[in-house]
Amino acid sequence: MAKIIEAAWHDDAEWGLYLWLAAVTGARRGEQVAIQFNSLDLDNKRIELRANYVWSPDGLIFKDTKNHQMRFVALDDATVELLSTHRRDCAEQLLMLSLPMTGKEFIFSNEPDRSKPRDPSSISRRYCRLMRRLGIDSELRQLRHYSATELLTAGVDLRTVAGRLGHGDGTTTLRHYAAWVRSADEHAAKSIGSRMPKLRGHRVAE
Repeated sequence: MAKIIEAAWHDDAEWGLYLWLAAVTGARRGEQVAIQFNSLDLDNKRIELRANYVWSPDGLIFKDTKNHQMRFVALDDATVELLSTHRRDCAEQLLMLSLPMTGKEFIFSNEPDRSKPRDPSSISRRYCRLMRRLGIDSELRQLRHYSATELLTAGVDLRTVAGRLGHGDGTTTLRHYAAWVRSADEHAAKSIGSRMPKLRGHRVAE
């Protein structure tokens, strides 16, 4: 992950931020490109995911999120700082065009006025090109898997992980990440076992 993020940031800071945010939040591709600046609540260290920008027979359209529910995802300090810097840079770019920042601008955009999100398919193609260059076997959606597995192996509870990913309940999360849930469960067993009182007169296998 470090190699991917570093290479992307070397190419383009906004591209690096996109991959960073994907890994941190576990957001779907269409959800992430649909984020506008007014979806950021950086004072409270969170981001609102409320739309999905996807291809349809009529072209690119905005839809509800996959589970039809808006959700807030908490952010760490480093991510808040990166998003704050990006927002400030975008505000300066808009000012050069004599445009005020209204908050409706998209945080990932090719348009000078940031009035339109990036094509999600182009994001996937760019990621594939980056992986070929780095010699890494990975697809864009695996950043979502990375987020989930890192959280689960760190011992974050299943319900919280499911909520961050936008799963309706833990069933979908459990189906896709059962191996990592088992790992966390085994860690939990060792933790509780180590805290149990020692029994006098009983020998417990090491």
